Amino acid sequence: MASLFGAAGAGLTGYKMNKRVGAIEEFEFLPLSPGKHLHLTVAVTGWLSSGKYSSFQAPWRSLGACGEQYCLKWESRYLMDLGCILDSLWDGLVSIVAQEALKYTVLSGIVTALTWPASLLAVASVIDNPWGVCLSRSAEVGKHLAQVLRSRQQGKRPVSLIGFSLGARVIYFCLEELANDQGSEGVVEDVILLGAPVDGSEKTWDRLSKVVAGKIVNGYCRGDWLLGFLYRSSSVQLSVAGLQPISSSARCIINVDLSSVVKGHLDYMRQMDTILVAVGVPTKEGAGVMAATFMLIFIVWCCLGLVGLNTKHPHTVLARVI
Repeated sequence: MASLFGAAGAGLTGYKMNKRVGAIEEFEFLPLSPGKHLHLTVAVTGWLSSGKYSSFQAPWRSLGACGEQYCLKWESRYLMDLGCILDSLWDGLVSIVAQEALKYTVLSGIVTALTWPASLLAVASVIDNPWGVCLSRSAEVGKHLAQVLRSRQQGKRPVSLIGFSLGARVIYFCLEELANDQGSEGVVEDVILLGAPVDGSEKTWDRLSKVVAGKIVNGYCRGDWLLGFLYRSSSVQLSVAGLQPISSSARCIINVDLSSVVKGHLDYMRQMDTILVAVGVPTKEGAGVMAATFMLIFIVWCCLGLVGLNTKHPHTVLARVI
């Protein structure tokens, strides 16, 4: 059956960049699930951290077993540098920030150097360099991802892409590269962007949406002051997708406000389990709940047969058992 749909003999597990491509130093697919399936998902991590989140796979542990799944391993040295700096400065940054003032400026979309506290700008030089390096490299990695998908390394199977922060930026530039090439329509099935530091303007997304066969989900948080601060040099001219809804006439674009889940940009990694549920992605915990529900229903129906209860109204029996 798999061979009929172009899945046989095609996979991303064996793909690894053997030599440096442009500025890219590292590009490899790591499996998240075993075996081959007719649908394929690639998850893209936005940064690395020490301890629990030191691997590319860590944020995606709760992804439900739905199809063939990979995570993209890319530029780990730079992502780890960025993550370590964010972790080390986080507590200090939180104490510096005047929360309500920053929430107001992010909500209004007017974020300039004048609105940020001077004490926060004083540490900007420490963060800006690794962030800028990763911004640049994520664009190159996204373009290379488009080339890999366009070459059908995965066969003719539909591919869904999900990523947070700089990982979402990788996906954005992948879509942009595909949009520049005729005949790339349908290579990507669904896209989920979480806290994306990318342009959210209508003109841009009307064009990019044409290469996506399914839906595009944009998960954003209006109060994500860290993203607003890191992306401040561009946010004056652009609407940032990770801070507000994408404005587009394309029906495939779905905006999801994650403000009740995401209290800061680092939560995109720490609260991924909850975020996946919020944007409608199947999780292992959700699958477990579903399995337990079906098991309970099965047991009830077995009891019906054993005790001779009225099977014409099973919902009332189920209510009594529960």
